[in-house]
Amino acid sequence: MSYQTRIVAAPSIYPQDGGKNGVWTFADIEGTGNQDLVFIKTRQARVGKVELRAASQESDYKDAILIITTAFRIEDNGTWLMQDWTRDGRADLVYIKTRHTESGRVEVHVVDAASGYQSFVLHQATCFNPEDNGTWTMSATGDLVYIKTRNTGSGFVEYHVASRASDYQEFTKHKATWFTAEENGTWCLNPTMDGEFADLFYIKTKNTQTHQIEVHGASARSDFQEPLINTETGFDLEENGTWHMINYARAPNEEPPSLPDLAYIKTKNTGTGEVEVHINEA
Repeated sequence: MSYQTRIVAAPSIYPQDGGKNGVWTFADIEGTGNQDLVFIKTRQARVGKVELRAASQESDYKDAILIITTAFRIEDNGTWLMQDWTRDGRADLVYIKTRHTESGRVEVHVVDAASGYQSFVLHQATCFNPEDNGTWTMSATGDLVYIKTRNTGSGFVEYHVASRASDYQEFTKHKATWFTAEENGTWCLNPTMDGEFADLFYIKTKNTQTHQIEVHGASARSDFQEPLINTETGFDLEENGTWHMINYARAPNEEPPSLPDLAYIKTKNTGTGEVEVHINEA
């Protein structure tokens, strides 16, 4: 059974903060293929700019490899991501602005790692109308993906995509998935692409039948109509941080594509008093 074996249980260098001042995530900061621990500080920053902080996977999250003020002004009108948009191997900072946009459309803004997060490489209005009825994210190829989990016309979770190749002006997917619409956890994409689109994962963190954290998936190859996985995990139910699917224990481009690992960044009520990283392998 997948996701039963804990391969990482590590307190980091960061004191627990409850996640109230920004976004905790994983990203490859130095282009090494590692999954470094990253904090995107979007509130209460010293100079009014979004800040980035990162601790390396190689040090078991004990050594800081990035502390920097970015070109983004502080705001909280959308979703912040770390994504290799420029395709140089290092994670860039991406802001998907979904509210109060000048264009009246969802917008994508990017500052690149190569400039030390000081230069914008993209300001783009997309073909999406502004709304917040689900999760906004980006695939490994840079396509903009909207996982709509409530107020769907179909009654199912929906998968909508605007392509990077069209400068986000053309839709390449509007699909109702086999998942019934619900919001009892985290919706995310497989970091490894399987064809043109990424598999859809649901990390269910409450109201589970097994009373454990569960992982459910829909395969892109089935057009999201067939389960990829439905399993309980070795994690007890809790919501003291953020849940992620990452390629920790295998190469991101491994063939054939494999299931990602399940990661939990615990930001409050930790036994150590520090932000903790817990990972169960697929």
